[in-house]
Amino acid sequence: MKSQRDFRNYLAGAALAFGFVLLTIQIIIILFGGLSEVELLANDSLIWNIIYGSNLGGGLLGGYLVARHRKTDYIQTGTVVAVLAYIFEFVYSTILERIPMDIWSSVSLILGGIMGAMFFKARMERERITGVKETEESKPLQEPSEPVKQD
Repeated sequence: MKSQRDFRNYLAGAALAFGFVLLTIQIIIILFGGLSEVELLANDSLIWNIIYGSNLGGGLLGGYLVARHRKTDYIQTGTVVAVLAYIFEFVYSTILERIPMDIWSSVSLILGGIMGAMFFKARMERERITGVKETEESKPLQEPSEPVKQD
């Protein structure tokens, strides 16, 4: 049962990471009026850097959120989320866009997933050391004002 729940968490994080990448690619397609292999090769530096950045950001987001839910094996969590997201991206780009992604997309997704999981681990360590959680509950409560006496 726990294995199935972990797998669902991995899939959810991978779908979120891929969704971030897909949204970025669709915005690029809208802005540049469609992407073909010729256009991608012509605008190599700008478009590919945006795609790699979105892969890094998507992996970071997915890895962070799954690690937050799982709270163990941070590097494994980030790596599995990123590899699943890359599989989603590869299948999508090969079947629908007919432009297979290169190795740098997988590298940036995996780095993002691991970085996201490690950011969560660093946050947990900081909370453990300081003893203060960074949530709404840790904000100082305001004393309720005294009710106005009516005569």
